Amino acid sequence: MSTVIAIGGVSRSGKSTLADWLGTQLKNATVLHQDDYALSKDQLPKIKDLPDWEVPESIDWDAWHKAITQAKKHYDYVIIEGILVFANTNINALINQSIFLNIDKENFLKRRLKEKRWGKEPEWFIEYVWEAHLKYGLPPSDLKAIQIKDITTNQYFEVLTAVIKEH
Repeated sequence: MSTVIAIGGVSRSGKSTLADWLGTQLKNATVLHQDDYALSKDQLPKIKDLPDWEVPESIDWDAWHKAITQAKKHYDYVIIEGILVFANTNINALINQSIFLNIDKENFLKRRLKEKRWGKEPEWFIEYVWEAHLKYGLPPSDLKAIQIKDITTNQYFEVLTAVIKEH
């Protein structure tokens, strides 16, 4: 039986890094990144004429659900990650293990301001990203999530041990 591990958290919390690392440590594992299921830029909702990646409407949930379901047929571990990984009840129904990477607003702001992928972002938008995280990114109460604050690479093996112990 396949195990679906979901990793959520605000932008720049370390989700992709942890997911990719777990994917190399677990036997017969694959990683599915939420970003790969985002709608095309012209289909995305907008906020003040900027693409809004921060809301559930920005994701092709059916495509991601199908990819997870297919991956479960071929892999022992399917690792999914993203800022909105917990925002869809159909995806949540597939999750066996939840991990939530928690950073405080101060660290989020420091990390996000260093981010250069999207050019210089207006301050209002960075604040919006934080607020959207609080609205859409937190795990629902019915999913028992391992909560990790300010994850470091030293904690990766603790997460790996917890995942293996659960399954």
